[in-house]
Amino acid sequence: PEVMKRFEPVPVHDEVTYNGVAGLYDEVFQDIRVRQDEWRWLEAHFPTTPARVLDIGCGNGALLRALGPRVSRGVGVDASPGMIDAARRGDPGGRFEFKVIDGPSLPFPDGSFDVVTSLLSFRYLDWDPVMDEIRRVLAPGGKLLVVDMVTAPVAPKEVPRLVGDSLRARWQQTADARYRAALSRLVGDPRWQTMLRYNPIRAQHEYVWYFESRFPGRKVETLNLGWHNRVLAFDSGPLA
Repeated sequence: PEVMKRFEPVPVHDEVTYNGVAGLYDEVFQDIRVRQDEWRWLEAHFPTTPARVLDIGCGNGALLRALGPRVSRGVGVDASPGMIDAARRGDPGGRFEFKVIDGPSLPFPDGSFDVVTSLLSFRYLDWDPVMDEIRRVLAPGGKLLVVDMVTAPVAPKEVPRLVGDSLRARWQQTADARYRAALSRLVGDPRWQTMLRYNPIRAQHEYVWYFESRFPGRKVETLNLGWHNRVLAFDSGPLA
């Protein structure tokens, strides 16, 4: 049984947002391709011709930088000013646009983008209002690509894959000492732990129900498994 808790709206400060850990996060994900499973999936599902891209929850802008040659216009939006500052510092040539937004409204004209991406951030959004906005700013034939972490228990039949995914993740971290050290500093920081308490991840069944009910015929994929969580991915396909 779960002990009932009472929650009331209170003003939030930097310690419960990404602002407090923006610098540490930027060190970890200077190159987003350290998340190899996620990067391979995004690369495989991204258009082969240069596209206009909106990255929602862009963080430090690492995804747009990695996609660079395949982006004709790249815009990143995030609710954290600290993250947007890091994204602008990482793009000294000003090739991409980075904006702070607060709420689900996207300040762009209809049909402005060919692809909307969201990497490890969709769980923080107000889904229906932001989905209305995503559909509005996508041009006909555009697509939505979402990769995110969720909670789910490991089923007995998934144990072999869990072992393989865990060993591969451990090897990847061992092979990149800089990434391993930066990740250790981030997850060990008290501000990160506080932020997670106020920004919990969602359950797998929420994602599967939401995306597969709104995009009939499209399926949510599992990219990798952990003991307590897993990474899912969804490609809407070209939208009318």
